[in-house]
Parts: sequence; structure tokens; C-alpha cells
Amino acid sequence: MSKEASNKRRDTNSKNVNDDTIITWTKRILFPRIILLLCGLLLCFAALNGVLNPTIISGDAVLAPDGITSIRVDFGGFHLGLALFAFLGVINTSYLKSGLIAMAITLTLVVFTRIIGMNVDGATDAQKATLMNEALPFALSIIGLFILSLKSKN
Repeated sequence: MSKEASNKRRDTNSKNVNDDTIITWTKRILFPRIILLLCGLLLCFAALNGVLNPTIISGDAVLAPDGITSIRVDFGGFHLGLALFAFLGVINTSYLKSGLIAMAITLTLVVFTRIIGMNVDGATDAQKATLMNEALPFALSIIGLFILSLKSKN
């Protein structure tokens, strides 16, 4: 084999390795980061709704000031805290898996508790809308964890 053919084959192999590295990085790290970013943004919007307009969540059911404040805390502060933890995982990839796990565990419990409450207490339109807003980042976090788990199998 000539020296030129050997160099060409080496260049082709290194190009494939670089292309595979880029594709692998995209699948392993970038997609879960985008998913976690989306989860964080969705929770920020939910937090803003919870803090600025808690009657979207409760309807007219909670009229006392302490009830309204409780909704602001539960649907504002809690969601915002979880969103900030998600953003930490987006910014610092060493927290990516932790962010996705925290999101998945927390939202699994939130979604199941809401479903149980709706079955026991009855479901209003506001509760159904809230469930959909919580179910989307829940599903995204599960997908992100699945994609991230592909990393360890390669």
C-alpha cells in the first residue's frame, strides 16, 4: 500500500471518528439539556401563573387571603425552585442527570397526586388544565432520562 493511500485512509477514519463524536455528543448530552431547558421554562411559566394569578389554578374556590397565598407558594415558589434546579442542570452538565431525576421523581408524584385528588374530589376544568401543564414536563423528563441512559450503554 502506498504512503498516500495509507494517509487517505487514516484521514477518512479520523473524519468518521470526529463525525461519530459529534453525533454521539448531540444524542447523549445536547438533547437531554434541551429537554431539561424546556422543562425549566414550562415550570417558570407555571410559577408565574401561580404567583401572579392564582385564581387560574383555584378558580373561585379559594377566597380567603391565606388560601390565595398558599396557592401562590405551592404553585409559584415550588415550581420556580424546581425550574431553577433544572436550569442548573442545563448550565452545568455534571448536574444534568440529577436535574432530570429530580424533575422526573417530583413530577411523577405531583401528577399521580393530582390524578388521585381529581378522582376522589372531582375534577374541575382548572384542575384538568393544571394536570396537562404538569404532565408535559413530566413526560419530557422521562424522555430526557431515557436518552441520557443511552450514553452508558455505548
